[in-house]
Amino acid sequence: METKKLISYLTCEKFNQDIFQIIEERYKCNIIKDAIIINIKEEQQIILFKYGVFICWDIEFENIKFFLDFIKDLQINSFKKSIVEEFNYTFEDEFKINLDTIYLNDSSTTSKIAISQALAQNVKLQQFEEEVQTTIENNSHIPLQLSTTGKIKLTKKEISKKIGELFLVKTKINLHYDLLDTPEFFWEYPQYENQYEKTIKYLDIKSRVEVLNKKVEIIQELLHVLGDEQKHKYSSFFFFFIIIHIAFEIIINLKNHINYILNQGN
Repeated sequence: METKKLISYLTCEKFNQDIFQIIEERYKCNIIKDAIIINIKEEQQIILFKYGVFICWDIEFENIKFFLDFIKDLQINSFKKSIVEEFNYTFEDEFKINLDTIYLNDSSTTSKIAISQALAQNVKLQQFEEEVQTTIENNSHIPLQLSTTGKIKLTKKEISKKIGELFLVKTKINLHYDLLDTPEFFWEYPQYENQYEKTIKYLDIKSRVEVLNKKVEIIQELLHVLGDEQKHKYSSFFFFFIIIHIAFEIIINLKNHINYILNQGN
């Protein structure tokens, strides 16, 4: 059996909400649940999900390049570098995956959507993994400073900015976590869920999500550390202000007292 190319692209955070209507003007396409099916040629399809992913089934390079250019203005928060994953696929009597080759026992569009759901989650999860790992690495000096010097060498403003940065990453992951759940597609097409589950297992998505959860917890701990440090700096500033105020009051009272004694002497 001939082996064909199966390529996943994650190009942006999400696509414009009107993407189907715009694509429909150029391509023959339809929607099944949350998947937009774009027919390029016979047996050649692009399956697009609105959260920034599309899967190319046996699409020639020239057609992929043209499609990338076509959707450029339909992307929201485009990435400087797309996340791309390549597989092969062919057909056999039994569905299986081995050495990055998917063996299909069903050539239907619905079967391709089921597998595309897993492939789309794979590249979306990769985006989350890279963002969380980068955030942790960029802030690894904070606990190190705390352990070696007993304090964090950041100003109050810098701490506030760090808290905002970490909170945005954590919130973004939490808000989009549902993208990694079993898609609603399988409520209507449960007969294809086995293919999806086998693909998810091959891509090790469930254990990767668990690791991602642990890393998000690390970010939460960093938020606590920075929050405590911010409170400490504010308390120190407030305490310093009180001392200065008391000292100023003492000086004024002392000056008044000296003036009173001098006036009594006259």
